[in-house]
Amino acid sequence: MGDTWALFLGDKEIRIGKNETPAKLMTVFREEDKYQHLEWARRVDEVNARGEAAWDELDEFEGFDRRELFGYRTTVETIMTRLKLMGFDPDRCSQEMIKDLEGVNEDDMEDGLLVLSSRPTRERKQEICHRVSAAEVLATGIAAYLKRAEAFGNWKVGDDHPELAELEEVCVSQLDFFFDDLAVDPRLFLALILSSRAPEEVLQLDLSDLLIAGYFESSEAVSTEALQQLRDEMASSGPVIVITEGKYDSRVLGRALRIVRPDIAGYFAFWNLEETKAAGGTDRVVANLRSFAAAGVMNRVIALVDNDAAGLAALKSLANPALPKNYIARNLPDLDYARAYPTHGPSGPSQDDVNGRACSVEFYFGLDCLIGPDGNPVPIQWTSLNKSVNTWQGELQNKRYVEERIDALLDAAEAGQVPLDERWDPLREIAQILIDAAQSR
Repeated sequence: MGDTWALFLGDKEIRIGKNETPAKLMTVFREEDKYQHLEWARRVDEVNARGEAAWDELDEFEGFDRRELFGYRTTVETIMTRLKLMGFDPDRCSQEMIKDLEGVNEDDMEDGLLVLSSRPTRERKQEICHRVSAAEVLATGIAAYLKRAEAFGNWKVGDDHPELAELEEVCVSQLDFFFDDLAVDPRLFLALILSSRAPEEVLQLDLSDLLIAGYFESSEAVSTEALQQLRDEMASSGPVIVITEGKYDSRVLGRALRIVRPDIAGYFAFWNLEETKAAGGTDRVVANLRSFAAAGVMNRVIALVDNDAAGLAALKSLANPALPKNYIARNLPDLDYARAYPTHGPSGPSQDDVNGRACSVEFYFGLDCLIGPDGNPVPIQWTSLNKSVNTWQGELQNKRYVEERIDALLDAAEAGQVPLDERWDPLREIAQILIDAAQSR
């Protein structure tokens, strides 16, 4: 025995693996599909907890059908429904596998057909070429694969090994690619195998050897953990979604990131509020982030809020209850030139520190973009007291003017007409905040 698992379709063993929990195959099962011999599983857990080999202590269970000890099983109908929900529709899987077959055999294609050679045998020394379409290779190969699996399932000592016709051998050998290449998702092949089977047939994943080997305990939700593992992998490889307060923020920060950090910009996807017509605002950032989490969106999601009173209140509200680990909220950083900035309030003009009170995204494109027509920085107007963080909220008085200057700066930078000097440092810091947040898991 070894650290192996086996996938059965009825009595036919259609796939085996070793030294791993088959995470992708596990996603077609749920915890309600688990079966186990309770006494056997309890004894295995006890032995593994002592750090000893379980084999010798389980002699009393000798003769038990290993397929009744521990694993998952359910009907083909249920599995096919789940596969389709995950995007593994048989037609799509067939098209993808046909394309792969043509790609692997690209040098052996003539007039749209594969030219494949059968292996020489003891009786026949010469190779025989077959001209078949990739679709025929797939259909014949799958049928031959199941035929061989069924014959082996009924094979007894003394019987001849099952034999396939010459074309069947050629076609089934072409399917080795889908088993040998670790990058090929096993659910592709599973969807095609099961698509022609009776709905009431049973698909079973035997994990008894892996339980003995200590890969998990019998009480663990192995299927749930496998799904979470794939979610983590997808979150790590998929784009990092960035949610901002408004469509302007999303547009200019996306452009700026491509300017200051073109090496990593492609890994971030700013939520396009203009195309989706979604509502903006700090309260919507909070609601959208929690909605993404509730929906189980697998990507890493970063909420980037302004460095003002509303933004601080948003971070406070997102802290409790805590979000899943792939959802992060950050506010824009403090700015040196915002520590003494012109403001207007009930008591008239003043110079105040507006960090954490009024620094919207317009503040982060350098002080030059904030200079108004009169040659002075466009002032902040104090608007209201945010009681949640006990801080006054402020807004730029002539925001549209500043935004036009920012658009002009971005246009010039994209055309290579302005140097990427220290004025871009605040945006470089924002880029680093995004990078750190994406890695913080």
